Amino acid sequence: MKKSHSGHYSIGMIAAVLIGLSAVCPFASIHAAPSVAQSNNLNSVSLYNESSWVPPLNSTSPVTPSPGDVSASFPTEGQGVPADVKQAANNTVQSLSSQPSFASWKDAELSYHPLGPGTHSWLVQVNRAGEYIGYLIIGSDSNGIYQLNEYGNGPGGPYSMDVLRQSLVSLTDTDLSSIDKLQITPMYEEPLLAYWLVRSSTGSQICIDAVTGDPLPVEVADGSWKHKLQDNAFSSSVPFLKTQAQAVTVSSDPFDPYDDLGWLQPKQKLSVRNTDQFKDTLSISPRIIFSATGINFAFGGPLSISGYQSWISPDHPSQSNLYALTYHHGLSRFVPLKKLLSAGEFYRLDS
Repeated sequence: MKKSHSGHYSIGMIAAVLIGLSAVCPFASIHAAPSVAQSNNLNSVSLYNESSWVPPLNSTSPVTPSPGDVSASFPTEGQGVPADVKQAANNTVQSLSSQPSFASWKDAELSYHPLGPGTHSWLVQVNRAGEYIGYLIIGSDSNGIYQLNEYGNGPGGPYSMDVLRQSLVSLTDTDLSSIDKLQITPMYEEPLLAYWLVRSSTGSQICIDAVTGDPLPVEVADGSWKHKLQDNAFSSSVPFLKTQAQAVTVSSDPFDPYDDLGWLQPKQKLSVRNTDQFKDTLSISPRIIFSATGINFAFGGPLSISGYQSWISPDHPSQSNLYALTYHHGLSRFVPLKKLLSAGEFYRLDS
């Protein structure tokens, strides 16, 4: 195995090993297939983290020619899932499945996977007949009460091993200086930052967006980006216990904020500071974009917004919680509007 001129192994070489890995159950080591290890003259190549979970692949086809192959299997449910997490997930799925957009979620199977360490968040995969159809991310607030951080309907959810593998293949050089052992941990941080933390045995590390597969700024690994958040960006989690999902309101077809950059003009900026203004704006301008300058990566943004879903408590019917609807390659992703209102700006995209 050759090093680059900088003395580091290229990420493409690391990917050659990853292609030979098999998805296994949570908390287990993932070892390269023997053929891959032998072809690279390695005695033991492993992707290891006692507390991490590597999710199942949506496809078993390798992205580049390789002597190894990838087997796909849904991992068994993570051990030690708090009862409150299961209750929150079951209540959420039951409520969502009563709406036409989520009808396929009725009686679906749920699997739970910790996002951490120390983040107190859980990825809940929604599966039907062995097929991935959606997800929830549930996290605890400052009072230890579990809340719905975000959710999605359709393929392309976060933490896909396929996305991770393709990301590593597409990169050319990194700070990783050893491939004898990689520690890969799925992480989730406020406000909406889902990513893979990839560390080598020598201490080098990179972060990869768990939805898009894009490499994240170096400031993600050390947390220095957080000072860019406004003081109120960490507003209290959106309570969803005892609330009921309403029908999804769709204002436009899915669109990509990069297809038309006209929204970047100053005149396109909107004044959206509360739920009522958001709903009124969408009724007039069906396509809007959320952008948090300098920290869009923390939201998976900029986000194209073309609808929302309300959650209403029978005890307080006039006070609804809204989750903004955005799309990513066939995935309908719903994120708490309150987290957007406190951290960025909205822009109009003319039809």
